[in-house]
Amino acid sequence: GAELWRISPGSKISAPTPVASNGYVVVSSGRAPERPIHVVRLGSRGDLTLPAGAASSGAVAWSRLGRGPYMPTPLIHDGRVYVLGNNGVFDAYDLATGAEVYRARAPHLGSGFSASPVGADGKIYLSGEDGDVIVVRAGPVFEHVATNAMGDLIMATPALSNGVMFVRTVSSLVAIGRPSPPK
Repeated sequence: GAELWRISPGSKISAPTPVASNGYVVVSSGRAPERPIHVVRLGSRGDLTLPAGAASSGAVAWSRLGRGPYMPTPLIHDGRVYVLGNNGVFDAYDLATGAEVYRARAPHLGSGFSASPVGADGKIYLSGEDGDVIVVRAGPVFEHVATNAMGDLIMATPALSNGVMFVRTVSSLVAIGRPSPPK
């Protein structure tokens, strides 16, 4: 139960879950005014707070203020960090360096996004609160592939298992995918 490390600035309320991959952990929060994204090297210890004006250190690979998501958890996929804001702004960063790959707006005119993005089969799925699942190609360029209307409010993050996406709407659970061949 001993504290291993801490970093500031943070937000007073943090909803996104930290995610880890390839030796890094991404910690974020979208509560203003800080709205941080911090990418910490695994194994770091102590107070990792960056000096004023610094964006990295030996323990912190990179950090950005004003870009953290309020509710959705970032997605790490193929060496990139994808960050979806509640307002539909969708950012991609290089996981190791923090270089901005792109900044785009999801083609969604509804209430916003609470569910976290999920990735599979070279695509990223963004579930809008009004029931649209927006499909974006994973990669260095923002490319909208499709929008699929589920016809019901979506607040929960879809679950992926064995080639099937489970989408929980306010009134149903929908399984999308190809059934496994008989054995």
